[in-house]
Amino acid sequence: MKHKGFCWQRTSALLALPLLFAATLTPASNNTNSSFNFDGSSVAESVIEAYALIESNYAGEVDHEKLNYTTISEMLHVLDPHSTFYTKEDFQELRSQQQSEYFGIGATVSQRQNKVYILAPHAGTPAARAGLLYGDQIVLINGKATEGWNSNKVASELRGPRGTQVLIGVSRPGVAKPIEVTISRDAVSLPSIPNVFMIKPNVGYIGLRRQFARTTGEEMVVAVKELKEKGMTQLVLDLRDNPGGLVQAALDVCDMFLAPGQKILSIKGRKAGAERNFDSRGSKPETMPLVVLINSGSASASEIVSGALQDHDRGRLVGEVSFGKGLVQTIFPVTDGTGLTLTTAKYYTPSGRLIQRDYDGVSRYNYYLKRDDKTNNVDKTVNPEFHTDNGQVVYGGGGISPDVTVKERRFTAVQGRLQDPLFFFVRELINNQIAGFNQYQVKDMNFKYELKTEDLLVSDQLVEAFKNFVLKREKEFQVSQANINENIDSIKLFLRRELATASYGLDIGQEVLLHQDLQVLKGLDEMENAKKLVSKSNSSVVTNK
Repeated sequence: MKHKGFCWQRTSALLALPLLFAATLTPASNNTNSSFNFDGSSVAESVIEAYALIESNYAGEVDHEKLNYTTISEMLHVLDPHSTFYTKEDFQELRSQQQSEYFGIGATVSQRQNKVYILAPHAGTPAARAGLLYGDQIVLINGKATEGWNSNKVASELRGPRGTQVLIGVSRPGVAKPIEVTISRDAVSLPSIPNVFMIKPNVGYIGLRRQFARTTGEEMVVAVKELKEKGMTQLVLDLRDNPGGLVQAALDVCDMFLAPGQKILSIKGRKAGAERNFDSRGSKPETMPLVVLINSGSASASEIVSGALQDHDRGRLVGEVSFGKGLVQTIFPVTDGTGLTLTTAKYYTPSGRLIQRDYDGVSRYNYYLKRDDKTNNVDKTVNPEFHTDNGQVVYGGGGISPDVTVKERRFTAVQGRLQDPLFFFVRELINNQIAGFNQYQVKDMNFKYELKTEDLLVSDQLVEAFKNFVLKREKEFQVSQANINENIDSIKLFLRRELATASYGLDIGQEVLLHQDLQVLKGLDEMENAKKLVSKSNSSVVTNK
């Protein structure tokens, strides 16, 4: 498993999701009006002729499905990086993400050294009810050995229609034979908000770090209510690595914090005058001090929210320049279960900013994945200038710039190599295979546990046991004693994260890192400035009791 360049905190996919204007599928239009002189029928004729020539003359076998997919994909890619054609499987996945659920067993799998392991089951899922644990190696699925399978292949085999059964065999340290369990697949939720907790007295943390989906607004309401009951009077809203999603979900989030009638965004389509404005409709918005975290993985709907809050001086933005996606896509079903998303409009923040990053002459690889200091900074000499409600200067183009820039901490190469030995050590540890540390054994997971500062602290003795474990397999892990000695503090943090993940699930494991996250810590420091913004806010905003 390669780790070089991984972010300190867990990251999501870097690809910005399509900013979908509606949660429902939109049928293809029959409107043939076009400002182009090129006759569209000649395009179809050329494609049909090319297909016929290939069919009649190509020397090898013709994969018609692949040819069709490539033809449409390349045609869309000429337009912009976000117009995309989807295979049946990918289109179904897109629809599942919109609905905030999929059907399967409900476990995250991880590939380590060419084998696939359970990283953690999720709360209330078939995998959790079946007793699967962190570190269980998946060796059999429906009688087929998984030798040579990658994590994508395993995940695909574990998914399936609701109510269907899958037989899984797992190898667990300390158990001589594979454990076989038959699991009935069921709906597995994909909440937008995996982390909700009090990060310090009076300060709540909401990690809206998965895509904006149908349930996002409801999740936000529940999360805020839960934290207010625990004493929250200030909030850190984390949008880092959130790749986007539904426009309506972004509007729902903005409604919670903006005064009624405040503009959230404008959408302008191809036709002149075809503009739609969206204003806040929240009757009793929250007025608590707000800090919003963003980074280069915050895209699309994340930028609608952060841009609107910044333009209205409603929150203090901390982190790094966002992705820079100001295009809106509409979903069009095609044939045989495939579909495409087509850019049909551009959106603008309340101050009038179009934050779309330039993609002319840029390869898709560079556009999506190759970010550098130049990309991550808005060029103030080129980009147009706008102003927030209080007169703060902000810029269009190239994403949303935070009010306070803080670079995220990244793994060093050595810290990347440490991730595999950490996983395999904790796998042995929780199964009582490391002598003298039976207190870490995990038999049942507690997904509702609230982590305390004194929980799962890593002692020097446990670090020493880890060191001995690694040095016995030094060549395999490519980690030396010097590497370990130079990274003791990081090892303690990562060990605590893995133990929390094994005991309480992925979300609590992530919480361990968040308490020492540089951008989160700076966000907490910026809360005083967020309070000053509240004092200047529109007097018509009423506190939501």
